[in-house]
Amino acid sequence: MRRALVTGGTRDDVAPIATFINNIAQTNAHLFDEVVVYHNGIKQKDQDLINKIFKTRFIEYTYSPKSRNDEVISYFSAMVFCKYECFSLLSEYDEVVWSDYDVVVKGKLDDFCKIEGANFNVLECSDSLRTMFYKDYKSEEINRFDLDSDGVGTPLFALTNKLQNSDKICQWCYDKTDLWADDLYLPEQCVFSLAVQEFGINLKRFSFDEYACYPTKAKGDEKIIHAAGQPKFWNGMQDSDWEKYYSEWIKLGGTPYSEWKKKLKRKLLFIYTRLIGIRGREHG
Repeated sequence: MRRALVTGGTRDDVAPIATFINNIAQTNAHLFDEVVVYHNGIKQKDQDLINKIFKTRFIEYTYSPKSRNDEVISYFSAMVFCKYECFSLLSEYDEVVWSDYDVVVKGKLDDFCKIEGANFNVLECSDSLRTMFYKDYKSEEINRFDLDSDGVGTPLFALTNKLQNSDKICQWCYDKTDLWADDLYLPEQCVFSLAVQEFGINLKRFSFDEYACYPTKAKGDEKIIHAAGQPKFWNGMQDSDWEKYYSEWIKLGGTPYSEWKKKLKRKLLFIYTRLIGIRGREHG
């Protein structure tokens, strides 16, 4: 059986991506045959260094969502949509596990990676599907879904090639992202949740507090700490384990994290959205 760990991010996030892979290599290497990283231009030097840490395959990703909402353009990187590719990777691997890289893995992930039947292992999500859309959504087709049901948490999930129509599901996600572009507030998470209903996918839900616990709520027995939102571990949030893995990346000769580049790009995108008249909207 071949199992891949998948993540994805921009070229500016190569340091936290490498830190995450180093973290996995030292805590859960036994679970994965290789890592797959979707990216938009990570330097070859850094790719080679990451491969010294753990066998890693790099795939360039160029999808551009059609959304003209300012939250999607200036806050969500288009790289979040590479999560859809996990469905297509099932043609190459028996199991695919996605993890966001803004995490620190503290424990073993064997239980989460054990998939029973054709289940889709996901995290609990207390938010309803309705809150993942803007309140004034226009697409009538959305009304055929149960918008009051719980959504799917996507910072961590696991898929098996026993799942039927995985390639079709992948394309459906892209098609609906484009079709509903201006109605989606939490874009890829919302589309994932709708795909579960569309294709009748069986879910096995795991504790969010155990596998994606916010640092401020950590009690010490969590398997993953997830720095959702801001700050991250690399720009203000403190975690001694993350610092250790990051320092090892720097000692290896890897590119350090540069906060000023991220801030500049966010500012330019924010200005751009205002110049072309994109408006803020009230979500779910």
